Amino acid sequence: MSWSAGTAFDRPSAKHSRTNQTSPSNTTPEDVDGTLSAGRKRKRSSVVSEGGEVDEGSVRGGSVSGGSPLVGKQQRHQPGVKRACNDCRQQKLRCNVVVGPGEQYKACDRCIKHKLHCSIDNDFKRLGKRAAHEEMARELELCRAKLAEYEALGITLPNEERTDSTFAASYGSCCANGQPAFPWPNEAAASWSLLDLSQGYRELPPTSYPSITPGASPKTIRNVTLAEDQIKDLYAIYFNNFHPFLPVLNPEWTYQSYYSLHPLLHWTIIAVAARRYDAKPGLLVEIQQPLEEMLWTTLSQTPQIYHVCKALALLCTWPLPNSSTSQESTMMLTGCMFQLAMQYGLHRPSHAQDFSRFRVDLREEDIADRLNTWAAVNIVAQMVSTGNGQPPVSRWAWYTYGLHLDRMKSELGIRCQIEKFVDTVTRTLFTMQRDHIVEVDQAQRGLQIDMYARELNEMELTIMSTRGTTIETLYLKAAALHLRLSAFFDKPTAPNYLVDLRNVYIAASSLLTVATELPPEYFSYMPRYIEQMMLAGAVTLLKLLNSFYASHVDIPSGRTLFSKTVSALRRLSVRSNDLPQRLAEVLAQLWQTSGASEQKLFNGDAGLAKPGPDESLQLRVRCRSSLSLLYDAIWRWRQQVGQEGRILLDRAVEHPTAIASASDTMARNTPQPPLTLPSSTGLGMEGGELDMSWDSFGGNAVFDPLSWALDGNLQFGGLGLGGADALSGFQV
Repeated sequence: MSWSAGTAFDRPSAKHSRTNQTSPSNTTPEDVDGTLSAGRKRKRSSVVSEGGEVDEGSVRGGSVSGGSPLVGKQQRHQPGVKRACNDCRQQKLRCNVVVGPGEQYKACDRCIKHKLHCSIDNDFKRLGKRAAHEEMARELELCRAKLAEYEALGITLPNEERTDSTFAASYGSCCANGQPAFPWPNEAAASWSLLDLSQGYRELPPTSYPSITPGASPKTIRNVTLAEDQIKDLYAIYFNNFHPFLPVLNPEWTYQSYYSLHPLLHWTIIAVAARRYDAKPGLLVEIQQPLEEMLWTTLSQTPQIYHVCKALALLCTWPLPNSSTSQESTMMLTGCMFQLAMQYGLHRPSHAQDFSRFRVDLREEDIADRLNTWAAVNIVAQMVSTGNGQPPVSRWAWYTYGLHLDRMKSELGIRCQIEKFVDTVTRTLFTMQRDHIVEVDQAQRGLQIDMYARELNEMELTIMSTRGTTIETLYLKAAALHLRLSAFFDKPTAPNYLVDLRNVYIAASSLLTVATELPPEYFSYMPRYIEQMMLAGAVTLLKLLNSFYASHVDIPSGRTLFSKTVSALRRLSVRSNDLPQRLAEVLAQLWQTSGASEQKLFNGDAGLAKPGPDESLQLRVRCRSSLSLLYDAIWRWRQQVGQEGRILLDRAVEHPTAIASASDTMARNTPQPPLTLPSSTGLGMEGGELDMSWDSFGGNAVFDPLSWALDGNLQFGGLGLGGADALSGFQV
């Protein structure tokens, strides 16, 4: 017998031991010697026989009867049997799976309970849930971006059934009807929560908020329902006529696309177009109240999408009709619009990630849209501030040193140049100082005005040589009038006083001529800012034609232009007894009260014009920037007509005052107000019309967007109008 394999007492080599390992199923009870040598500690081993019975034998040292002495060592180092299935190993849970030889296999209780496939794989490895879920979330975002791109192009899937399923929506449905939202255990829900924390909370789409859009849809708001043809007609009216004045939207998008961006934007477009929708004249009145409710509900819940700024910009450019600026919310909406734009990071259009709680991937068109929206926000904010005589809230440093300016629309770029110039003039010349306390260097002020005039002329030449349209010309004329209205803040003793008055008369006449001669496709769709500047120009003509300066101008042509302006303002009305109608009537009454180029209104004497400059053109209201001229005239009208004239204003609107432009006499369709006041002071209108109570806000009507009060330090004495403070009877 050869002992080349060694004895039972020899240490087997590691190489031989590794290559001769056997599985427990190949070992039979007859191969195992149940005896152990004395002094050796034995280890129990379970061996499964062919019949399925387990025979527990004793292995001695290393010798096995009838076989190689290495078998004992091999059994001591064989791997243990897997005792958990794949799913239980993934969840790190205890498993009672039974694995037998051959086909004998009993699934664990957990897999049976949850109807899972119970299996054991030798190459199974646990997977991290967070990594898998993040990958799925990235794929979902990519799919949504592609879907939005196709929808923007008008491509829709047939029989499309989409649900607004978001991570946040799963929280609300997890306990609905007492049933869990997940068919698997709570560990899966916990993994979703971890994913939300890693990527940020996902906001619901605006159309899924029932509190914002109660019963609203692309065709219905409250009790107003429009047909699809009507909506398309309204969109056509907006993009063909209103859009050129503020080109911030994309004319190629459908109304479904704008509604998906935000319902407020969709219905704002319809409301603006309804101002001139002849097919249904009462549509604007019907949707005004539901739209206002949607507006304030949206702002109260802090909208999370920057497209709301576009809707606010449209509402500030073409405000909803109102009878008193005391109730108008344009200034407040402008502040909300500007602050929301900065909260969304529109002032840094390419760095949206810095202002977001989750990852934002911007494309080139996204950056351009954010930049155009930011430009429109600043343009509208500047127009509203200038038109209401308030300090500007816009910021223009980005336009000088900002990035991506080449991606801005050319129309918005030209508007930014003009409004930036207006902002510079406001901050330099109209400093809101009390002119009776702070003396201004008249020589330096005159040099600044001349410098700005040259700058404006150069800008006008550049713009008109490149792309000069009617709209750009209109805004350039408004900027020129804004600059020249500073002449009314100068003293009569200033060396260039008469020259400044001539320039402001030319600027006012130029703006009014361009505005009144606009084609119908432009005039009826002008924004509120142009209307306010037309009012300032009309008051300029009114004051100069009824002052000592009347001898230096063509009075008949001035009267004709004033009459055309009042008629044009009345045509801008979109609703009975709204602001354009009321203010046009105020101008007509001011003109008649002035006495047709006699100084009955702006001068204490009723005689002819004085040969030299006097203080008849000095302003009492001096803290409303360039629009101080307009507010000053309104205060004088209140003093002139008295309480009775204010009460009968709504009746005068129905029967407007006529202005004779070709003669020195005036004709009036409404009777002169009596000297005694009636007992009734209300102005409520019958038939469901607006309540036009003129004195609902005391001394803060007619022009009072922010309930302003005159500064108590201003002294009104000695500025004409009889030489005394004729406004002392009005408490403000």
